[in-house]
Amino acid sequence: HSEPASFFAYAADLTPHHPDAPPLPTDLDLAATPLSLTPTWPDGTVRVLLRMPGGDETCAYVLARGTTEPWLGGVLPPTHLWLLPLVTVVAVMLLAVGPVVRRLRALTVAVRRSADSAYASGVPIEGDDELTELAEAFDHAAAEVRGQLAETRRREETLREYIANTRHDLMIPLTVLQGHLAELAARAPDPAVGHAIDEAHYIGALVADLAATARLDARPVIERHPVELASLVERVVARHRPVARSRGVALDHATEALTVEGDVTLIEQAVGNLVYNAIRYNRAGGHVAVVLEGRGAGFVISVVDDGPGDPAEIEQLVARGARGDAARTRAPEGSGLGLHIAARVAEAHGFALRFLPSAYGGVRVELVG
Repeated sequence: HSEPASFFAYAADLTPHHPDAPPLPTDLDLAATPLSLTPTWPDGTVRVLLRMPGGDETCAYVLARGTTEPWLGGVLPPTHLWLLPLVTVVAVMLLAVGPVVRRLRALTVAVRRSADSAYASGVPIEGDDELTELAEAFDHAAAEVRGQLAETRRREETLREYIANTRHDLMIPLTVLQGHLAELAARAPDPAVGHAIDEAHYIGALVADLAATARLDARPVIERHPVELASLVERVVARHRPVARSRGVALDHATEALTVEGDVTLIEQAVGNLVYNAIRYNRAGGHVAVVLEGRGAGFVISVVDDGPGDPAEIEQLVARGARGDAARTRAPEGSGLGLHIAARVAEAHGFALRFLPSAYGGVRVELVG
């Protein structure tokens, strides 16, 4: 029987794209395309397999199927010369469409390259047609995006500079204030002085956290220098002893002589946040221990406490602003930034931050490098 005119696409291995496409013989001489597949017995049906110039692996061949019977939608002449006009028409179509397809592919590659470079580069503009207008429109949009990104970077840099200057201006009087309060508490212990020490330390920690966040946002690549971890831990413990004493929490430490490559300010801020969290969310009469020890070729800084700590909440504590239920009860004014910053510092250095149940009923936090 005769068949109406239709076209079917095939992959390079002659796999049809559409389930209704007729299967092709496996022994075809594909080098001879265009190839006639017209049945030997004349029934008015003609089939021609064409190779697609420049076609990819998914659309390498097209089967043109038609009939000479007009009532079935015939598109081919009723003579054996039908192959010549068909091939001519298809060749003209391919010659006309080929350059457009190549330009579209080149434009697609250029757009992706521009997007990968944050639109730092434009796209080539050639010709004088709709594709040229499309390239010009993208170039204009990319220029707008570049301008907005530059303005955003300028504002962020101004904000980071402001935060750094503010931190410097605040930390000097805060340090002096903490020293006076610690001296006053040593001379005449008073709960009010203890609360003042706690609040002064909290303000200092919050300012330092904001500065650390600004630095982490500005520098995805950490500048690494040798860091003496024992000295770092001792500085952190000494800085937190007044607030631990004012809260009635015992603070102890043990260290080994270990060195690591990293940013000393950020690592010290991360360890300080872990220690401050353990003290702040503990109870009067509680204990906090900071232990630095070698592990293979690396190190582990453990901050262990016997305060409130629910293992079910441990995995959620690194999110910005997240705090345990017990912590909310004991210190509802906390910011929740400390553990988030510690996690970011660890990630930036390639360290691991682990939250484990403590054998003493609290939480054991490990910074592993």
